[in-house]
Amino acid sequence: MWGKLKSVSLFPETNLRSFRITLRPPMLGDWQAWAQVREANQDHIQPFDPRWPAKAFTYGLFERRTHRQAREWDLGLANAFLIFKNEDNSLIGGMNINNICRGAAQYASLGYWLDQGHEGQGYMTEALRMTLQYCFEGLNLHRVNASCLAHNTRSKKTLLKAGFKEEGLAEKYLQIDGRWQDHELFGLPIEDWQKTY
Repeated sequence: MWGKLKSVSLFPETNLRSFRITLRPPMLGDWQAWAQVREANQDHIQPFDPRWPAKAFTYGLFERRTHRQAREWDLGLANAFLIFKNEDNSLIGGMNINNICRGAAQYASLGYWLDQGHEGQGYMTEALRMTLQYCFEGLNLHRVNASCLAHNTRSKKTLLKAGFKEEGLAEKYLQIDGRWQDHELFGLPIEDWQKTY
């Protein structure tokens, strides 16, 4: 059953591939790997994430989440990716391009997570590099935004390394771990990205 679900995709075929990792939209058959990695990292990720409901790792929740992400992709509102290691096809994280805004704005916001055991090895830097290229060249955005909690120094360093500039502090910006929390804001316009890459 899971083998059949693995090949079921609700998204356009979009693979971002580098030497070490591949970013692709989720498939229904990814549920077991996703649930295992997210549950194993729950204590690590929760302080930086919106609070999840009880029984958050069930197939039903993953299926509803994947269908919602597919609708958002179809409507041009967001693009969801999972991050896999090419070496063994293991799931190690996720990257979301959220709040895609067209018209005069042409921007989006990034959200991401990584398995704790793979931190500090350059995987998120690699994923960000591919995602930014996709945002600017594939989605034709003019600007990409990101934010992180002020004490999330690892995320801040990763964003700065990718070319983002710190632009200020937003008070009570997002509800993280059940509380409205301040976030440092970062931005990267295409003009700066073109100079960096």
